Amino acid sequence: MLIRPWRDGDRALVIAAQAYLSPRTIDRRFLVGSGGRLPASYLAHIAAGPRAEWDAQVAVDGGVLCGWAEYGRLPGGGPEADLAVLVADPWQRTGLAKALIRALVQRMIAAGVTTIHADVAGSNAPTRGLVRALAGTDPGPTYADGLLHYAFDLAAVPQEALARPELYDSPAGH
Repeated sequence: MLIRPWRDGDRALVIAAQAYLSPRTIDRRFLVGSGGRLPASYLAHIAAGPRAEWDAQVAVDGGVLCGWAEYGRLPGGGPEADLAVLVADPWQRTGLAKALIRALVQRMIAAGVTTIHADVAGSNAPTRGLVRALAGTDPGPTYADGLLHYAFDLAAVPQEALARPELYDSPAGH
């Protein structure tokens, strides 16, 4: 499996990857009921590709998009950005989300992002654990509107989280 930066044409891979995304997976990523499909406004947003306000890392295996991690700068274009990750159902709980985020953190630093924000449903234990590990020694989340909100300085990210994987060995059967 190859982990690489987002590039032109990846929107088509995202659309094809919907076959591997359950409604629960999509709802956890977008924090709302999705009807089992990626929102049209989101697909239009990612069609523009990488830019100063948004970028992503993708995991591709045999032409199939297995997951992606992305950041979007908060309004105003400053050094703060939201972080999100989505891993297709067959590749969940394999460490792929962690590998994608590790690769993305490097790009965030290079782009001048200094603060990461992440909103997580309290019921999403795997993602809560992943974000806590990434946040290092920064304080825990705040709770608002039914979500845990994490905000932490990239300088607090543990060094082991800054590895830059390009190839990811998925577990057997994936």
